[in-house]
Amino acid sequence: MRILVLTNMYPPHHYGGYELSCYDTVERLRAHGHRVTVLTTTLRLPGVADRRDERTGGVRRDLAFYWDDHRLLSPSLPERLKIERANQLALENAISAERPEVVSVWNMGAMSFGLLTTIIEKQIPLVYMVCDDWLLYGPKLDAWSRLFTGRGTIARAVRRLTGVPTSVPELGRSGAFLFVSDVVRQAAAKTTPEAARNGSVVYSGIDRRFFPPLAGGRPRRAWRWRLLYAGRLDQRKGIHVALDALSFLPDEAILEIRGRGDSDYLSTLREQAARLGVEGRVRFSDHSARTDLHKAYMEADVVVFPVLWSEPFGLVPLEAMACGIPVVATGTGGSGEYLRDGANCLLSPPGDATALAKAVRRLASDVELRNRVVEGGLMTAEELDIDALAGTLEAWHRAAAERFQHGRPEERRSPTDRLDDLDRHQQR
Repeated sequence: MRILVLTNMYPPHHYGGYELSCYDTVERLRAHGHRVTVLTTTLRLPGVADRRDERTGGVRRDLAFYWDDHRLLSPSLPERLKIERANQLALENAISAERPEVVSVWNMGAMSFGLLTTIIEKQIPLVYMVCDDWLLYGPKLDAWSRLFTGRGTIARAVRRLTGVPTSVPELGRSGAFLFVSDVVRQAAAKTTPEAARNGSVVYSGIDRRFFPPLAGGRPRRAWRWRLLYAGRLDQRKGIHVALDALSFLPDEAILEIRGRGDSDYLSTLREQAARLGVEGRVRFSDHSARTDLHKAYMEADVVVFPVLWSEPFGLVPLEAMACGIPVVATGTGGSGEYLRDGANCLLSPPGDATALAKAVRRLASDVELRNRVVEGGLMTAEELDIDALAGTLEAWHRAAAERFQHGRPEERRSPTDRLDDLDRHQQR
């Protein structure tokens, strides 16, 4: 197949997990013999270089973005028109060069929704891989099309004059919708009920090649009270709760906070650590490559995932599980669809530092419990592997390219089915 991927960020210039899932999926589709071209924005992170031969390797960083350095942009009207025309030209060039049989849309946050209008009008099949709530917030961040919201007559007149799409298309009927979790699917129902009703939950996955356990599984070393948080620095992630929990743990307990993001929140965390008197037990480090992250996981006794909000999915617990490291998490949002208390992790209520510390103490004192959640975690990580996701997406893109002449692909089974089967077997 000839596939055009449309997304707002693409590694190595990225912030979160969905971009890595997109990259991993693209690489596997290419390995399966498909011609995949990525059309993304000009976003480039400071100090991060493009991959060598990226352009000839099928990545086009040609689209302007209504976002820069964590700020939404609201350019002047002439500048917005200039951006839209440039983006339409970039899309036309990509379509002309690649002649895609199907377009794979990953994230349209702060992008030009007129790109979707053009693709729909060209009658190229669309498959949406929805990894967060951009179906809700995306149209509001499009600085061009939002000018014409509720102004149909003006929108049509401006399009006739400029030749540039001026409205957000009717997305619900525009293609096949795949959701990273049921949480995301339910959220989408607020603005695109038809997409949510007819869509499929396919779950995300990790590349376990980057996160192998030691031979024989989790090393049976003595507990050393090494806690790890890995991920974006964002108040919604609840890192401050983990800091509070650290103050309830023995003096030898150390928390490593590994990530980048909100600099103001980082300053707040440092101040909090000093106020709690645990600054000597907290280590901050920048988020690093997956190979380095694997080393950090393997040096931890437990990975904490104290998120407070309904996060779309959450890859960090899976990465830790794949490494054979026990996890303490809140189970909010999409991660709650694969986390099972006592089976592959320990759960604690969001925002409850005392409960988080208690869960860590339980793992420290109960070797049998640790072994059980590690084994369950390894099983879960096997289920939620990027190869499974790529295979599912390949089937959906092929079906869309064939206009679903042979029906829809099979639904993916729940990631906890194996755990449930094991539990039923053990109860017999």
